Amino acid sequence: MLRPMRDPNDMIGQNLQAEQIVQHLSAVLADPAFSSSKRCQDFLRYVVSEAVEGRSEDINERNIAHIVFGKSQRFEPSEDSLVRVKAREVRRRLAQYYTSHPESGLRIDLSHGGYTPSFIVEEPSPQPAPLEPAPPAAPATRPSRRKVLWYLGASAAAAATVSVPIWKKAHAAHSQPLTNLQLLWQPVAETKSPLLLFAPVLQTKSPHGVLADRVGIGVTAAISQAVHFLDAHNLPYTLRFGSGLTFAQLREQPSLILGGFTSPWSLWAIHGLRYNLVAGKQWADSYILDTQTQQKWQAENLKPDGYTTADYAIVARLFDAVSEQILFVAAGITTFGTEGAASVLFDSNALAHLLQSAPGDWASKNFEAIVKVSIFGTTPSAPEIVAKHFW
Repeated sequence: MLRPMRDPNDMIGQNLQAEQIVQHLSAVLADPAFSSSKRCQDFLRYVVSEAVEGRSEDINERNIAHIVFGKSQRFEPSEDSLVRVKAREVRRRLAQYYTSHPESGLRIDLSHGGYTPSFIVEEPSPQPAPLEPAPPAAPATRPSRRKVLWYLGASAAAAATVSVPIWKKAHAAHSQPLTNLQLLWQPVAETKSPLLLFAPVLQTKSPHGVLADRVGIGVTAAISQAVHFLDAHNLPYTLRFGSGLTFAQLREQPSLILGGFTSPWSLWAIHGLRYNLVAGKQWADSYILDTQTQQKWQAENLKPDGYTTADYAIVARLFDAVSEQILFVAAGITTFGTEGAASVLFDSNALAHLLQSAPGDWASKNFEAIVKVSIFGTTPSAPEIVAKHFW
């Protein structure tokens, strides 16, 4: 029979000692279900240690963000879903562990809607009474804080792994090289930080906001591509919309900045680079400029409502010296170009076109490219690389 026990003091009274919980935690963290994600290990280790130490009331979203993920005191749960996203992943990994270890005898449960763990013990089946009385059991005692922390440190050491993305381990096991798409995102994985996905929100007074209601359809499609790829490769991410993004937040983690003229951070990121977005007096007069050759690219047959027959966009990956972070940019003259530029970052075929005649060490270089997409109704074609620059 399974019996949940939520209070560590109650657990001690039921002969479930803190050492048992921590030793069980060590086994869970060392299992493949958790060993591929250091962040999930850190999350589970923290909430369990707080519960065992009798500080369940301190387990909340802000403390987890600050202590586990290194977020600043300005962290705002209503704007950043990092903790909630990671909690879902921890629950999924726990389910995976207990599915493969049905006879574990002790279970850690992280119920939905909260972050305080409960511990479930499987009571042994009733046994016949011994012929002679058994000696009295020694009273259960709560271990000292130092002892608990020692166990937690030991579990951390036992479960420690090199923090590499899941694809790198899989390929290493089969002695296969990483794909170009994996090499593109490898530097982000090695930061151990979630990727920030930034989408601008269209302002009602903006002439560029006619086609879409609030978020451009191209930006929405780009986010869908990003989330699908990141989830498939076990890379964490956070979403941020609107004008609330600050430079301080850009310095905290790698970012993918979406949108062209509607996104001031896109314009900031590519300012001073070879290819730039240049706003005209009218939207149709806007263009992308090669500052070295002075060549220009403009959306074709661009109408006031935002429809066009072909669009151009800038796609870039930058190891930015100002923010000291990795920045990806997908910025179109219209929303369709943004979608096409994002495809280069998440589609192996599109990336292959970018990498034709690229330098051999491209994976460690900055790059900026100009992408063209033809538009059929509201659907862009596969992106075509019309210019590129690596440095």
